[in-house]
Amino acid sequence: MTKLILAIDIGTSAVKASFFDEKLNIIDSSSVEYPTYFPANGEAEQDAADWWKSACRAVKVISARQAARIPQIAAIGVSGEMLGLLPVDKDGHPLLRSMIHSDSRASEEAEQLAERFGMEQLYKWTGNVLNPTSPLAKALWLKNTHPDIYERSAAFLQAKDYMVMKLTGGVFSADYSDASHGLLLNLEKMTYLTDVFTEIGLDESKFPPLHKSHEIVGNLCAEAAREMGLTEGIPVSAGGGDGACASVGAGLAEKGDIYCSLGTTAWIAFNSEKQFCDDKRRVFNIVSLDGESFGVFGTMQSAGRSVSWVQEIFGVVSPRELDERAETVPAGSEGLIYLPYLEGERSPIFDSDARGVFFGMHISHKTEHFLRATLEGVAFALSSILEVSKDEATSPVLRIIGGGAKSALWKQIIADICERDIADLTVPAAAVTSLGAAVAAGVGAGIFSSYADAVKIISIKAITRQIPENTKLYALNKKKYARLYPQLKEIYHM
Repeated sequence: MTKLILAIDIGTSAVKASFFDEKLNIIDSSSVEYPTYFPANGEAEQDAADWWKSACRAVKVISARQAARIPQIAAIGVSGEMLGLLPVDKDGHPLLRSMIHSDSRASEEAEQLAERFGMEQLYKWTGNVLNPTSPLAKALWLKNTHPDIYERSAAFLQAKDYMVMKLTGGVFSADYSDASHGLLLNLEKMTYLTDVFTEIGLDESKFPPLHKSHEIVGNLCAEAAREMGLTEGIPVSAGGGDGACASVGAGLAEKGDIYCSLGTTAWIAFNSEKQFCDDKRRVFNIVSLDGESFGVFGTMQSAGRSVSWVQEIFGVVSPRELDERAETVPAGSEGLIYLPYLEGERSPIFDSDARGVFFGMHISHKTEHFLRATLEGVAFALSSILEVSKDEATSPVLRIIGGGAKSALWKQIIADICERDIADLTVPAAAVTSLGAAVAAGVGAGIFSSYADAVKIISIKAITRQIPENTKLYALNKKKYARLYPQLKEIYHM
């Protein structure tokens, strides 16, 4: 009997549930959206109850459609957005909304950590760059500002950890990918930052036990099975952060392989057998799902978010309309340049105070120029990340995943600005993160012998070639883009 894997992906705006078979074909999938709350400047929250309700609805849709195949489900894998902090009590009840990846309220705590330990030392220990969005800073913020909630907290969870807890009926767990990105892990020792926790007064017992992403941490409980239309007892793996899951889903196998995830946020990442330390701390390291190797990442905060924002501002009803109108403008947007810092920025500047800018506006510029400049601005940001690791990420082909990969125009712009051919994969672009979670669960359940064995199935199906003439047209704007942030940095911090 063919075995199935259920993957649940808690994304930045929706939960997606998918059934995969043993050859990683998508049998069925469903997605349910939920809101993000912005109570005050710098705060960004999601309600864990929304995650669970949306997950139950999404799974129930596909379990009803595939009722005859429910007995074939051999494992459940989970992926989720990273850099959050959700405090829960001993029974798993949330004590606050989750502070998600873009929440930067812990700026004072980040400064305290930097003063006490030094940015460079923290980077050496963790392979990650300290900023207010880091769960380490958020945990300290909670301790400083809400000591009562801090004391009541039994565990600090990431999005996928909460989902695993609900699925298993109360198991608290964490994995190495989320812990490493959260500045919670000493990469040399592969343990929590015990010395740091002790010095700043954080109780290490509030951080769940660490697991490799494929490890089975529990089984589907009766209540969750009933709410999702599934069978009780299905093995549940620890799961992984969306970045680490996407790397597996993108089929990265060889040293130097590189990919871009183009979603609400975006990142560029490549495989490495060891931690990659950039002397300017512009990229960061995430432990891979296997708990042994590393993905080296540069992440920008507002990629697809910039596109949805500019659509709303200019009354553009769909991404297709945006592309059609933007395509009427020549490469370079006739001098208009966009800095995509709507929610601050991570790689390569790591500045939560940075804000979006349209530079070079002229009376001749129309709506179409702003639309194309937005697509180009994201591409300039990705190019600035790629520049950091160009000697390590040696493949001339940049694999692409995520919802933004549906846009032929955007892929062409990225190819021309980043000066690399863009490769679409046999896996649907929007399903790659879920596929990574499915592979982890499949490895844990013995369906696949290893991650390397599983990803052999994934291959390149189409290439977007660079257009040299366009690259030349972008050259001046690319230079201007690189100089704009250094000129504006002091103003951002006034």
